[in-house]
Amino acid sequence: MPVRVPKAARLGEGEARTFAYVEAGELREGFVLRAGGRLVAYRNRCPHLGVDLDMGTGAFFSAKLGRIYCHTHGATFEPATGRCDAGPCLGQALEPLGVRVEGEDAVVSASPGGVRNGCA
Repeated sequence: MPVRVPKAARLGEGEARTFAYVEAGELREGFVLRAGGRLVAYRNRCPHLGVDLDMGTGAFFSAKLGRIYCHTHGATFEPATGRCDAGPCLGQALEPLGVRVEGEDAVVSASPGGVRNGCA
């Protein structure tokens, strides 16, 4: 089921917004991020130990590195693909969620990859 993230289309570069969704009967958390001028969405889960990337802070992106990063391990992820390029989960990737823009909102597909990541 799609999840509407209000006013997420207004996010500035490097800004993110978290949201909750249900998958396979379990409550999960995801985030929408503007990086490279586009919106991307991922499950808020590091592939290394399964912990939240942001540790509850809402901060996912390092402008200095130009990467999404895990606050627990320091792993970094390429924003457009979610692929880890440094850290203990090197070569693994974040779980992408589809995202599209509807007016000022982002609509995220609760099923991974349901809608293509990377909306303007």
